[in-house]
Amino acid sequence: MSQDKTIIFDIAPNKYEFTHVLVVPNTYHGSLKGRLEAKRENLHLCIPIHRCEFSGGESEGEFKEMIQRMIPVFRWSRKVCPKIKVYFDNPGTETGTDEAGVLMKYPTLLSEIENLGGVINGFIEITNYKGEVVEVLSPKKEVFALVRNRKDEEVLTYSQLVEALNGFVFAG
Repeated sequence: MSQDKTIIFDIAPNKYEFTHVLVVPNTYHGSLKGRLEAKRENLHLCIPIHRCEFSGGESEGEFKEMIQRMIPVFRWSRKVCPKIKVYFDNPGTETGTDEAGVLMKYPTLLSEIENLGGVINGFIEITNYKGEVVEVLSPKKEVFALVRNRKDEEVLTYSQLVEALNGFVFAG
């Protein structure tokens, strides 16, 4: 195993419904730090995950941010917390991000989508753990457009949009 990158393995069905194990090198975690420092060189942390929670390509900094702010990896009975990066601009609420986007919890994303309702010049771009991107627009109240592949646009109600996004962010 490498000391500079993460690895993801499939696991057998289990009572926690985890689908994979994420293995991270010693620089990504603090286990045994300070006590057995000389023996940490080959110490990997194995974390059971739901596949949509991590891409496997997280940097050390991104991994640490995710486990501190978003995914309680040591709570095995946790709800699925899909990895979502969001870039958005909402002139109606005067909120948004820069083009790099931010990691966002799914309930927060859904709240931002509700805020977007009817904001003609607003948009939300969502990247899932696979690196796939969709865009959400709202040309008028109660109407949303889901844009896939930068061209395939589908007009949906809010509940239809949420159903489509569930498939996009939680898909294994």
